[in-house]
Amino acid sequence: MKSVAKRMFGVLILAFATLFIGWHGLKYYFMHVNRISSQVRNNVLMKIQAQHSQFLSYNEIPKIYREAVIATEDRSFSRNKGIDLKGTLRAVKVDISREQPLQGGSTITQQLIHNTLLVNTSKSLMWKLIESVYAIGLYDTMSKQETFSFYANVIYFGQGANGLYQAAEIYFGRPPSKLNAGELTMLAGIPNAPSDYDPYSNIALARERQHIVIQCLVDSGVINESQAQQILSEPINLKDSRPSTNKLKLALV
Repeated sequence: MKSVAKRMFGVLILAFATLFIGWHGLKYYFMHVNRISSQVRNNVLMKIQAQHSQFLSYNEIPKIYREAVIATEDRSFSRNKGIDLKGTLRAVKVDISREQPLQGGSTITQQLIHNTLLVNTSKSLMWKLIESVYAIGLYDTMSKQETFSFYANVIYFGQGANGLYQAAEIYFGRPPSKLNAGELTMLAGIPNAPSDYDPYSNIALARERQHIVIQCLVDSGVINESQAQQILSEPINLKDSRPSTNKLKLALV
């Protein structure tokens, strides 16, 4: 019994040492060899410059939008190490069973990697593995606030809008700081399926998605039911997409 316990202890020590060396090896690699944080920053800033848009720092992104995205897309964002292991394994399992990459399972950090370094790479199980490794590398070399900021500045919202600033201007004709909580929670839901949740083409679906986002805020304990109803009662003032028509004003029910 003692020899078995001794061997098991040795295996555990070896596994721990391997993980420790591997983790710190990745950190060194992404900090000094393949400077992943610099690549992501440059990629996002070049896109913003090419689109003549405006970069939003973390503090310039409205708080309710940040909370809505995290509650809906990645509730473990503040504490995960770039990946949600359970979510990734669940996605891989479904991918294997269906023999095609259909599942998401991506954290905000992984989505940032997907929309920058892997944007032109075809989805596959290898792609998911690379995305996960890169996300861990980004976690090691970029703060959570900066990660969220770059994510919000590059994510696609439909209607040719890349990033929150451009989305706010295209859909509402105003910068994010001038939008109400209703409009911001609607924007938070669009990137999940931009063509489906485009409020210009399908306001009903956009509202349904917004309800889901707000319910996620309630479920996460960020707001209560009363606050949720208050947000839902705020008007959605869409920018007129056709010069010949009057400004469209829609109130949520």
